[in-house]
Amino acid sequence: MSFCSTQPTSKSFCDRRYVMRDDLRKRLRELGVVRGVAQLSAPAGVSKSAIEKLVPGHFHTTTNGQCFVAEEKHPLEHLHGDLPLLSFLSLTTEEIVSAGQDPALADIDRERYCFLDTETTGLSGGTGTMAFVVGIGFFRRESFVLHQYFLRDPGDEPAMIEALAEELAEFEVIVSFNGRAFDVPILETRFILARRPPATSNALHLDLLHPARRLWRYRLHSCALGVLEQEVLGVEREQADVPGGLIPWLYRDYLRTGDAREMKRVIYHNAIDILSLVTLTARLGRVLTDPWAEPSLSAGEYYALARWYDRVGRTEETERAYRSALLAAASADPGEDGPERTGAGATGLDVRAAALRGLAYHLKRSGRRDEAYIYWQQLAADSTSDVDHRQLARVEVAKYLEWHVTDYALAAEWTQAAIASLEQLGAGPRQEAALGELRHRLARLQRKAEAACSGEDASGAATDQDGECDA
Repeated sequence: MSFCSTQPTSKSFCDRRYVMRDDLRKRLRELGVVRGVAQLSAPAGVSKSAIEKLVPGHFHTTTNGQCFVAEEKHPLEHLHGDLPLLSFLSLTTEEIVSAGQDPALADIDRERYCFLDTETTGLSGGTGTMAFVVGIGFFRRESFVLHQYFLRDPGDEPAMIEALAEELAEFEVIVSFNGRAFDVPILETRFILARRPPATSNALHLDLLHPARRLWRYRLHSCALGVLEQEVLGVEREQADVPGGLIPWLYRDYLRTGDAREMKRVIYHNAIDILSLVTLTARLGRVLTDPWAEPSLSAGEYYALARWYDRVGRTEETERAYRSALLAAASADPGEDGPERTGAGATGLDVRAAALRGLAYHLKRSGRRDEAYIYWQQLAADSTSDVDHRQLARVEVAKYLEWHVTDYALAAEWTQAAIASLEQLGAGPRQEAALGELRHRLARLQRKAEAACSGEDASGAATDQDGECDA
């Protein structure tokens, strides 16, 4: 009940209030401020174009009204970059599990996978961020189908949420790129605000960002989807595309003018993102399962695989991947530019030196110290590797010579070389602590060497150690 209905003496005040509100509405309409875009007039010089006239699709009717759904189909043989869409359906069970690192993916029908991507009003997330394009792709019979739900007006969101709830319920797996941290939380927030249970809550989630970073972080300067398209998938976007960072601003402009021509470009951008999810899943599944069948892999990719295999305890694959990284680095053409050919990864890491270090550590942990010693020597003597790697390798060589060869004099020389390498790094708490340990080791080795020359071990017991004891 309003204040005016309960205050008879205030009638003149209330009349004035309503007159003012009507006058304010009139003035706002004159300025072009209306609710939604349906009644907007385009600014002078701008023709208003509705989205349904620019993009093939249909209006989906729900109990909350209508929402527009752009729709297109692609044949399974459609090439997206270097791979056809069919390549996802051709993945073996082992390959799809490798891509997602989830055994639960093994028994799920491929038509129950939903490839999801959104375009939003902001990039920070939170309750104030809306998804104004929600694109989903899926396989049906002999086609790949794209449905892209578009908010012509924020008032259409309840209808879009209801339609999405119906369609997403058909799928058991969501495939996205950074969707676990961005797309899905935004959608779940919008569902909750619409007082509906999130339609994605019971689905498995295959987020391709994480395996992509695992595999390509040492080869590429960025693992953004656009970079992966160019460098890994061979996808070339048309001029109709729009940079992702501009998309929120273009939608705000659309809400102001009602002109959807730029929204056609946004929908194209979203469609390419979804198609890329399909072929990226196929590419990841194959490389992570059998990298040896991929002759074009770089040293950085083999090195990344070796680290991953080591982390999950796949011993044989770890050694093979490290050795493959060394072969790829050795066969790289130093005369050509680029991180793959120089052996220096996009992170600034010297891949050859890192692979030598990784292989030597792996062999040492496996009890194959004699083999590890060979690689420590190579790294210690490599003048092209950075000081950190050389210093570490010299310490490992000294350890091997002390404890497994008992050549104390030579171990002392390598320890002195390690001290010299560490001193080049400059002062700092960590350097000082490491230098203290090395100087302690050097003193011990010198005592052992002197004792060996005098025919006694470091404790004074007799020994038959032969050594060069000349001054």
